[in-house]
Amino acid sequence: MNSSASLEHGYRRLLAFYPRSFRRENEEEILAVLMATAEDGQQRPGLAISADLIRSGVAMRLRPTVPRSAHTVRAAVKLVYLAAVAELALLATVVLTAASARAEVLKIAPAQVSALTVHIVADEVFLPISILLMLWLAWSIGRRQDWARLVLTAYFGLTTLSLLYTLAQGAATVVPADLIAGGVFWFFQFAAVVLIFTPQSARYYQPQPTERQAA
Repeated sequence: MNSSASLEHGYRRLLAFYPRSFRRENEEEILAVLMATAEDGQQRPGLAISADLIRSGVAMRLRPTVPRSAHTVRAAVKLVYLAAVAELALLATVVLTAASARAEVLKIAPAQVSALTVHIVADEVFLPISILLMLWLAWSIGRRQDWARLVLTAYFGLTTLSLLYTLAQGAATVVPADLIAGGVFWFFQFAAVVLIFTPQSARYYQPQPTERQAA
């Protein structure tokens, strides 16, 4: 494979991050521009252009397709995405404060250190899954998937119970940063759940005329 063919293959793999409908209409034009601006003898896409193509493609896939008339649903989708960001911040906080939290518990309740360690490990495993779930739910809610509203509501209930349990365990004094990040995550979920069950949102999830005819 010559350098030109290798470079084109690399660009096509990066363009695969874009939605299929977008690629069908624009891939060849974008590819032509990328190939025309490449350096002589270049065999692989540069790091900067690769990162930009991946970022733009993922953003386009995640972008809600909700019509502007459905204001409450559009706002709810954005809030669920913000919940994913808050969960990412919580994960970073757990990792960064793990050592200090263990030291604090060792001073005030040595017998609880092992329990805290298990809790931290569980967070490090569960939080990435939660982030992916939030992204998936935001994507699904924005595409009129009614089941996603129910799943988000159920998950909000679990988040509420988890937050109450954390408060009961005295986390406010041991790991306040974790509690704050968790509270922000809870708030975004709460606001999203309220919005997706307003009458305006309910109309968005009703079957469309074409769907009724097909049924």
